[in-house]
Amino acid sequence: MKISGMMIIFLFLLVSSSVCSAEINSDLEKITLQKAVIFGLENNHDYKLAVSKLNQADEKVKAAWSQLMPVLESEASATRQYADTGVMSLSDGQYDFKLVQLKFAINPGVFYNSLQAAGNAYASAKADVARIKNDIEFSVIQNYFRILLSRETVELRRESVEVLKQNLKDVQSLYKTGSISKLELLQAQVQLKNQEPLLLEAENSYKTSLDVFNYTLGVKENTFIPDEGILSEKVMEVNEKYMDKDTEKLVEIAMKNRPEIIQLESKKEIAENSKSMNSSYYLWPTFSISGSYGYTKFLPNEVDLGISGPFSPDLSQISGNDEWQNTWQIRAAATYQWGALLPSDKSRADERENSEKIKEASEELVKLRHLIVISINSSYLKLCSSYITIQSQKENVAMAQEGLRIARESYRAGLIKNSELLNADLSLTTAKTGYINAINSYYIAAAELKKETGADVMSIVGKGDEK
Repeated sequence: MKISGMMIIFLFLLVSSSVCSAEINSDLEKITLQKAVIFGLENNHDYKLAVSKLNQADEKVKAAWSQLMPVLESEASATRQYADTGVMSLSDGQYDFKLVQLKFAINPGVFYNSLQAAGNAYASAKADVARIKNDIEFSVIQNYFRILLSRETVELRRESVEVLKQNLKDVQSLYKTGSISKLELLQAQVQLKNQEPLLLEAENSYKTSLDVFNYTLGVKENTFIPDEGILSEKVMEVNEKYMDKDTEKLVEIAMKNRPEIIQLESKKEIAENSKSMNSSYYLWPTFSISGSYGYTKFLPNEVDLGISGPFSPDLSQISGNDEWQNTWQIRAAATYQWGALLPSDKSRADERENSEKIKEASEELVKLRHLIVISINSSYLKLCSSYITIQSQKENVAMAQEGLRIARESYRAGLIKNSELLNADLSLTTAKTGYINAINSYYIAAAELKKETGADVMSIVGKGDEK
């Protein structure tokens, strides 16, 4: 018996569909959205790196405070010297052993501004952690609902295939009795074959979404699957008439919470601190104090006064002796760097560079604020339209189901053509697809708003009771 090319393709699609179906129905652990987000954060390498950088920034703040701590140390030294005349000629050198030595120096302007810069760098690192966290949460939520959308699409395609198979059986029975033409039989066969590749495509899309979702959670192989129960939960009502009032609140929250805003503001303040720190080199002197306590052993030279005899004078108070003796020293100073006033000095060049950085950060802030307003308005409109679509498509699904039931009975009674029955099935498929897509868009839009504002936006945009 000869097998046509179309039959081979048909068998291949059936086999492929069966394989994909087996993978879709694999026994994976269901995970809630909240747990998925937590799991994704725990296993994300970028988030771990950001936390590490935050800890490093915290250490820099501590290092800035450490400028107030004096340096405590001990020191042992040996000095050699020579001079023909004068005080230095009285000794060849000395040995010093300082039990305690204290050194402290500070420029008030440099200390204050370096501390502020370190604090702003910490705030920027903290905002970066929040930014990455928001990105991970959005990615997890997006892939979570993408799987649910893919799975619902698979089920929808399977239902269509089953309906079309049953329809083909009815058409074949009617054709055998001569009630319908061969054209209707061919239409039913073509419609079924057109739907089967769509089912295969949906199953493959589901498998890919599952792979991406588990990768987002940081697991090496498919372990988790979203809990589809979330799709049956009631969604909060969103009304477009509250848009102006709600978006105004959301923009205000975003300006306070948005990590990118905080980072740019910190970047601007760091540049201002760095500019002031460089100015401090010529605006402020550096105050210092040092002191030491220990033992010293001099290496005296004998002083020849040209006096001989038993009554030569004792000059050890001047030239010293070779015994260890207690010594201490205290020094206080204020040092002013005149060179920092010159335009060619490095500190002045750094000061001018930071002035440009301040302008750059200011422009970036203005640009980002405008983009945030546009993005929030877009996401809010998407949320509103998704909610409206959910309500309308829910009614459409119910009406399309009833329409398909009536069309099937009418066709069996010979009141309508098969093409009309197929149109009724297509209407149901379209309505269900629109409903599933609307739910997916609703949750994605809510996730986008949360990412934009860094806050739970549904407590702000939700109006009225849950529907």
